[in-house]
Amino acid sequence: MSAYQSAVTLGGYLKRRGKDAPAGPPPAWRPRFALVVCARDEERVVGRIVGDLLGQEYPSELRDVFVAAHNCTDRTAEVARASGAEVIDVHSAVPGKALAIRAALERLGDGYDFVGVFDADARAEPGLLRAIAGRGPGADCLQAETVPIGDPEWIAEGYGFGRKARNLFWWQPREALGLGTTISGCGWFVRPALLRAELPNVTTLTEDLELSVRLALRGVPVTYVSDARVAVGEARDLRTSVRQRLRWVRGHLLVVARYWPALAWRAAGGDVRALDLAVYLLVPTRMLTRLGASLVALHALTRRAGALPMAVALPVAAAEWLVPGIIAIRERLLTLNRRGIELALRHGVLSLLWFPIGIWALLTARVQAWDHSRRTPEEVPDGERAAGR
Repeated sequence: MSAYQSAVTLGGYLKRRGKDAPAGPPPAWRPRFALVVCARDEERVVGRIVGDLLGQEYPSELRDVFVAAHNCTDRTAEVARASGAEVIDVHSAVPGKALAIRAALERLGDGYDFVGVFDADARAEPGLLRAIAGRGPGADCLQAETVPIGDPEWIAEGYGFGRKARNLFWWQPREALGLGTTISGCGWFVRPALLRAELPNVTTLTEDLELSVRLALRGVPVTYVSDARVAVGEARDLRTSVRQRLRWVRGHLLVVARYWPALAWRAAGGDVRALDLAVYLLVPTRMLTRLGASLVALHALTRRAGALPMAVALPVAAAEWLVPGIIAIRERLLTLNRRGIELALRHGVLSLLWFPIGIWALLTARVQAWDHSRRTPEEVPDGERAAGR
């Protein structure tokens, strides 16, 4: 697993560096978008994303903005309507974003080429729709690159560094190699017919991951679009972070239990994208492979019985650390000063939280609780709409 991830990161990075920028969309290809913002008690920020989507550098007659106000108790619907969006009031006893998207689908008319889904606290760069359209009519599901909103809070900034690292080491190399990505909750686009066919079957609280796998089983990859960026908020306090990540891990475990055998079977039939997604489901973070490779290398150094040969274990462990480290420095994700090193260490500490969270999620996997996470604060209203990578 470790050697595979390092090979994908390095191979994709090298291919990406030598690749020309993608060409613009053919003149005849101008898809029509239904842009759905999912919101629950987001009166403070919903106007920003509505403004971003209405202000796209894209023909106004080819985009409509809808806000699915789900179980709102504040002025979310009023603010969204005043900002220019069509509001869909959604009330349900069952939580989850899938219900809000489903309600929006029922309201959409015909004639849309893509449904785009956004969180209410996100920001969208002006060229987002143009970049998505630039991939041409061949893609059925696309995911824009998600970057962190500029938030100086200690935890949010640490998680934001991790998001940038994941884009650089994981998703951008896969884009260059022609592998798929996963839907990331915000900034994704899908054909309406596909969404109508698959969404009713999505039942976990990680609807984005489950939908990604269901599409993969149909042979439909999620295309990563690194030149289309959406800025998203991160958890700003430890309690919110833990609750949010517990939900993610519980949902992830359910997706693995339900779909991994079928995905592995498809991969065994020669589907490389299914293989890559199957690997991701088993090892969703490089922290696992990095820790595992390091422990195996230390065991090899002891020369005890059962240890792997040092000629195998040491290069694999070295690649786990050196490949992302060198790329991070070259791409200026990591700066070799006090500020840069402190941020990287902060990200490392926050990443270690996945282990106790994962164990607790495994012990409580049957708990399917959804908690509203307020991430982007009102006091950062002008956070970068699509901050750098």
